[in-house]
Amino acid sequence: METTGARSQFSRQPSSRPETEGSVPRAVVTLALLVGLATGASSVATTLHAAPSLVRETLLLRTDLAGMDGKELIVSRFETPPGWAHGRHYHVGHELVYVLEGVATVQVDGNPPMTVPAGATAYFSPKQVHAGRNASPTAPFTFLLVRIHDKGQPLSVELE
Repeated sequence: METTGARSQFSRQPSSRPETEGSVPRAVVTLALLVGLATGASSVATTLHAAPSLVRETLLLRTDLAGMDGKELIVSRFETPPGWAHGRHYHVGHELVYVLEGVATVQVDGNPPMTVPAGATAYFSPKQVHAGRNASPTAPFTFLLVRIHDKGQPLSVELE
């Protein structure tokens, strides 16, 4: 399995880097976060069956991206129990995680484990292999997940 070679980015503050050609405009991500949070109360919760423990995903927004043929935006809120883990996997598209509650430990192939606390973000570029878990054996872990990917492609490709 080949990775993109890009490194995951963890930040508590917005980046001051200029947008590059082919990047997702910050306004799109910001708008998605605001719309997703505003509509979250009326969304339907589902249970993911891939994880051995209960994980609740609340779909906040799923829409085509105007001007980006074949691309869609998916915004979800995930609630995980203490001790939850998601094994090595990758996404065909972009993935942005914003931690709402708790602390995650993330392992990107080829890099040391990173701790991502509440209020921090993590970005994974397409096909970047990683694994994540709730760092606490006693407290829940809740995060907002923003995905931009090709329509019709799997959201996650499990490796283990």
